Amino acid sequence: MTSSNRKRGILSLPPFTVFLPALGLMVLCSSAVQARPAPQAQGCQSGVGQQLFATGGEVEVEILPADAGFTIELHLLSPGPDRFIATNKQSGTVVKLGSFPSGAELRFGVLVRETQKVFQMGAGAGNPDGLPHAELTCFGAGRANVGFEDQVGGGDRDYNDLLCTVRQSEACNYSVSPSSQSFDYTGGNGSFAARSASPCSWTAVSNVSWLVINSGGSGSGNGTINYSVAPASGNDPRTGTITVGGQTFTVSQDGIGGRPIITGAVRDGKHLLVFGINFDENTVLLLNGESQKTRHDVGNPATMLSGKKVGKRARPGDTLQVQKSSGVLSLGYIYNP
Repeated sequence: MTSSNRKRGILSLPPFTVFLPALGLMVLCSSAVQARPAPQAQGCQSGVGQQLFATGGEVEVEILPADAGFTIELHLLSPGPDRFIATNKQSGTVVKLGSFPSGAELRFGVLVRETQKVFQMGAGAGNPDGLPHAELTCFGAGRANVGFEDQVGGGDRDYNDLLCTVRQSEACNYSVSPSSQSFDYTGGNGSFAARSASPCSWTAVSNVSWLVINSGGSGSGNGTINYSVAPASGNDPRTGTITVGGQTFTVSQDGIGGRPIITGAVRDGKHLLVFGINFDENTVLLLNGESQKTRHDVGNPATMLSGKKVGKRARPGDTLQVQKSSGVLSLGYIYNP
């Protein structure tokens, strides 16, 4: 066929685009007859006119030798954009297609250059004769065969004019731990873990300027992301996130004028160590409404203080509060050692 005829054939399809993204599903094409019977695979149902669905893994396409009389182009129609893969005459060609969302339909189609006919997987509604032109055989472990018939009316229904083996790798699943962290208005540094099965790769992305990734911004398998939180610039609290592999790590920060909060209290001999956020250097500890002699932790003045001899007097059920130098009082915290 001439180059102009080939262009007209492509235009008769839903606009196929020659586009080859990185890594994904493996499709092996040949004219050999597929093995039968075959076990069913997840997201795959054997039979003529059946559909194939993505597992979320990666894909690659390799064309194997074929002996069909026609020259047949293989395309990935969906998910889009439409992609030309290769012809059945290009034995040994390997094309990487990328990964697709789990559950998305993987619909392949063929263009027969000599007849300018287009046939695709599925029940047949999208074919010129309304008949199914592809047979799907599922083997499990992410592998399936797709065989095409290249003639209007179903031809000899051997479905081996172009035969493809589709292999999908396991999906990459990601998690973060912990999923959140709180800071007072002074900010600070923190870290969290990103987890995935190797060799699944990931990149950490902050969605706000005041939450900065310092190290561990990308990797594969398991890793640690280190970040810093800038001092608050206003009175209102704020929230930012870091996204890793579709999972979200959330950072909350109090405003400059935010209310102090007690998050825990532990007895240390005669003293009572009180933990929280948004303390200042003159914050005072209250036991059941009465001020106590208070010392501040030099290394963590905004998040830790000590009530002198309060550990000796405090009893389960007592109410603890802290009061900032501005007079702002925390909500009551019930002591329960």
